[in-house]
Amino acid sequence: MNERTPSQSDDTPPPDSTPTSDDTSPPEGTPPPDDAAREAESAGGGRRTRRPRRTPRGTLSREVLMAAAIQVVDTQGAGAFSMRALGAFLECDPTAMYRHFRTKNALLDALLDSVVREGSAELPQSDDPRADIRANFRQLRRSLLAHPTLAPLVLRRPPGVGAYWERSDHAVAQLHRAGMNPVDAANVYQTLLFYTLGHALSEARQLARALEREGAGADGGPVASVDAPPERHPDLSDVAPHLRDDNEAQFLAGLDLILRDLPR
Repeated sequence: MNERTPSQSDDTPPPDSTPTSDDTSPPEGTPPPDDAAREAESAGGGRRTRRPRRTPRGTLSREVLMAAAIQVVDTQGAGAFSMRALGAFLECDPTAMYRHFRTKNALLDALLDSVVREGSAELPQSDDPRADIRANFRQLRRSLLAHPTLAPLVLRRPPGVGAYWERSDHAVAQLHRAGMNPVDAANVYQTLLFYTLGHALSEARQLARALEREGAGADGGPVASVDAPPERHPDLSDVAPHLRDDNEAQFLAGLDLILRDLPR
């Protein structure tokens, strides 16, 4: 799918607003924070107003921006993400971010790369190519589900660098080790990738809704759940009791079916 072209305010820094620092200084004459808080308390009839905490000058970095961006996406959804939203979250001038990422899309690409890499410091490498491929795609699923609101972005704009290519190259290398020719290896690799992304996306949608309703620790529930009338759908009803409630167990069972005929 083609990604929507972001507006200039979200994706490119305004032409005449090159940031000179990571934060903006308060206007001349602004009272210190304690004095400002006391003034707000007096104006509010004694009710103290909490002054927002701004990001300290000079503390922005790629790592800080990426960590904050993941929090914004996790809590507000990928559709609500913009440089302005990130600036509001950090309480700093949005133009300061373009010193670290040239565009919003560059920041998103870095986020997706970190998600694909998360939880897998080392790709599996053993004497069993089948086991290594299984572990690789199991890692990918878990990484995507660690941030369910980001998972749809991996499908819309799959990363083309870094961890994504490393993981893909590892999978194809195991297929070559198993004795597959390039054509068959390509077909099996794409099948594994599409199966994993589709399964993770189905789970991520349910998990994101559950997190929105119930907060941290929520469980999205089983992806495959069927209660079809047996008189109308006898074959589907016949397999319904065997559909797994454990999404990971279901995922691994399907993965094993794909890998079953892989040469040993």
